[in-house]
Amino acid sequence: MPRPILLTLVFSLCAIWLAFQACSPDVYPGRYQVALTDSIRSTTVNRGQVYWVIRDTAAWETTLRRADTILMAHDRMNLRVGSDKYVLRLTEDGWRSSDPHEGWERRFDTLGDEVNVIRLLNNNRVTAEINAADVVLDGDSLRIGLIHITDRAFTWQTFDLNEPDYLILTTYGNEVVPIAMDQDNIGPISRQTVFRVGRHAYVLRSVAEDYREIEIERLENARGIGYSAELDIYYKQVEVEDMNGQPTTIKRTPGRDLALYFWGLGPTGGKDVIKLDSLYRAMPVAERARMEIVLINSLNDPESIRAFMRANDISFASYKTTSKTCLRLNCHPYVPYYVDINEWGRIVTYYGWPNWLEERMGAGPQVQGK
Repeated sequence: MPRPILLTLVFSLCAIWLAFQACSPDVYPGRYQVALTDSIRSTTVNRGQVYWVIRDTAAWETTLRRADTILMAHDRMNLRVGSDKYVLRLTEDGWRSSDPHEGWERRFDTLGDEVNVIRLLNNNRVTAEINAADVVLDGDSLRIGLIHITDRAFTWQTFDLNEPDYLILTTYGNEVVPIAMDQDNIGPISRQTVFRVGRHAYVLRSVAEDYREIEIERLENARGIGYSAELDIYYKQVEVEDMNGQPTTIKRTPGRDLALYFWGLGPTGGKDVIKLDSLYRAMPVAERARMEIVLINSLNDPESIRAFMRANDISFASYKTTSKTCLRLNCHPYVPYYVDINEWGRIVTYYGWPNWLEERMGAGPQVQGK
């Protein structure tokens, strides 16, 4: 059975079990103790780090002689030559730079899939533990977790590690998430951590020392309180621009599945969209009538998109993102992916892999992305 359809069925079959297992309102009504017995993993896109090393030793020695200022501190060097600035770190294989310089060679560090790596907003990579649980809060099922930063991802990195713990909210059963720290469903944990799930607001009352259990309480009135994290359970129309730059919205048709497909021309030249369009056209008419696919692009200019659509006779409607498109939609920069909304308007997943969508459209079983 295709993954998104299976998730929809699991919502209804597991709701009662979840309410009495992972999430127990046994303190008093409106307060929940949640045992975080599952986990969330970040996608593999963050497991690499580009850096540069000295290739031309003679040129580097010349640069040192020409330097206007050189500041040394432990294993770091700050160097200025005219308008050029060098920020270097000394490692076991010599000086490294996070930026390209003339006479320096580009290299790439990678980590294995077993390591959970997150890229911070300053582009530094860190390792993290993310304990989580599938829960039901006042009828809304979701996966809730704690992001606990454990270390720098690479041994040669020397940045200060003073990150807080974070709360993460995602759809039920979502084990792999492309984490971007500026998403609305992720927020820092503080002395007063308030978050929203659907129409209800909650406060995080306590976190166990081992990050294996949390206690949360529903707030009857959260007016005026900022949310650390938010998760919409049901779809609300999304603001976009058409190919003429005019503002519009993407509305859902009741009784019809909706897939918001985020894409870009990129290295593949839109081959994923061409494949989806071909599969969609080949679907039986009755099945096609129950499913709508809309393209959303944030990477390319309208003329390039129009040229691509015309050249390949793409049947899907296509739009450009605006500053408001990703509000509550938890967009991330790693395209392609799709947001899946079922026939009742429930968001099944914010991070659907393209091969899941292809499988639904008759491409046969696909290998899940990472």
